[in-house]
Amino acid sequence: MSRKNSFSCILNLLFSLSLEGLVLASSPNMGQEPQDPREASHLPEQGTSVTVLVYNYAHLPMQTLRQAQDRASLIFRKAGVEVEWADCPLNDEDPSLYPKCPAILDATQLFLRVFPKTAAKMEHGGQAFVAARIANIFWNRVEEQAQRLNVPVSRILAHTVAHELGHLLLGSNSHSPTGIMIPRWDSQAMTRICQDGLYFNRQQAEVIRAEMRK
Repeated sequence: MSRKNSFSCILNLLFSLSLEGLVLASSPNMGQEPQDPREASHLPEQGTSVTVLVYNYAHLPMQTLRQAQDRASLIFRKAGVEVEWADCPLNDEDPSLYPKCPAILDATQLFLRVFPKTAAKMEHGGQAFVAARIANIFWNRVEEQAQRLNVPVSRILAHTVAHELGHLLLGSNSHSPTGIMIPRWDSQAMTRICQDGLYFNRQQAEVIRAEMRK
């Protein structure tokens, strides 16, 4: 995001932000380092990559999805992990149309399902099922949050995706007071999203890399 767009994002945020934070589920300036010195910034190591199988039930435009994936990849890359995204068929779609989606699944893959709306009355933008390695994203909640605060929807989507995938790698009880794993997005967190973004802290990055090396 350019400096002009970043400034515009912050300006819109200041005009639109209410005092209450955004609730997440259980939920750049490329050259700038995260503001919190405890946040990680590592180059990916050998064996520290993860494949995420994407099921786009919300039928999001590819541009929106790719922008969110690029930002989420950056968040994980700063933690020393490379993410490989693979689009997968829905229901009875022809698997040959999705050559990157593996025919045989294994324990190294994570599942990301993007639904058009929540199945129940909930404010969360997503949820994580750690044992099943499944992260669900609810597009209607993500879009509502973005529109409410005049923040680019791809940024909200990216951080929600990174947060929920973070739970799959860190465990259910992995919220933290700072960074991408905070349980609520307040005005300070939203300002960070408009500027540098939110990232995993150093300890979380080490746990994630150790999990990948297994």
